[in-house]
Amino acid sequence: MNSRFQKFSILNSQFSINNRFLIPHSSFLIKNLPILFIFLFSFHTLLAASELKLSDTEANRIARKIWLNEGSGQRRQLVWWNKGEEFASCGIGHFIWYTAERPMWFRESFPPMLRFLIAHGAKPPRWLTPRTHCIWKSYEEWKQAKEKQTKRMRELTDFLDRTKGLQARFMLQRLNRAYPKILAYAKAHGQGAIVERNYRRLLYRKDGSVDPQGAYILIDYINFKGDGIDKSERYQGKGWGLYQVLTRMDPRDPDPHHAFYAAAKKVLERLIRIAPPQRRLWRFKKGWFSRMETYLKP
Repeated sequence: MNSRFQKFSILNSQFSINNRFLIPHSSFLIKNLPILFIFLFSFHTLLAASELKLSDTEANRIARKIWLNEGSGQRRQLVWWNKGEEFASCGIGHFIWYTAERPMWFRESFPPMLRFLIAHGAKPPRWLTPRTHCIWKSYEEWKQAKEKQTKRMRELTDFLDRTKGLQARFMLQRLNRAYPKILAYAKAHGQGAIVERNYRRLLYRKDGSVDPQGAYILIDYINFKGDGIDKSERYQGKGWGLYQVLTRMDPRDPDPHHAFYAAAKKVLERLIRIAPPQRRLWRFKKGWFSRMETYLKP
């Protein structure tokens, strides 16, 4: 498992290689070696400090809870398409997979998830690559394939079933990569201290250890509703992602889990109010709120 968390060391080596032409002369490097060493050490420490690490047991437990949220833990829902939506939802996180004909403005998550699985040794069906568009063009076409249990439907379901653990790791990586961007965005908008405080309230207990329930909440919500900083994911200029919830948590609430839950309810109630009527988001309110009630139950 330790090898999976070497990416920041690799990143630092890539930083040196990719920027070698920016160093003016070796004498400058030698003269300023102590300063450069301190900078690189601090850079590495900063990255490592913001990275959430979980054991396989913890990651799999969180993955199981997310899979129960997304697909009731049922194998048949690993390849899914919600009626009324324009895209398929695949894997334990119901990662969005667009057709070639109907891409949308929401961030597509299935291709990067697949890219992660392949990079970690998973072998998808030969016809499936991160560049492959959804192989069904509509809900009706997907439904037919589901009922007939076509070869590609079976192959994709089998692949996603045997890679559930890696999909959990992808969701953890997604949070680790998103948080620095969320924090930078928050600082640019005068919300840095609030976001950092609430993120740490959720993620760490008073003794400094990781709070597994807080980790679950953060990983689930960013998988569920995104990071909240993409300007394309807005209605009337208002977002609904992790950033928006972190900025609305009540500092007077002593329970960070409840504070997040209450803030998320307000954010999603607003989303339902301001979304275009044709999206009919009110249909999902009960399911969304039931999902978030799991944030209150470790």
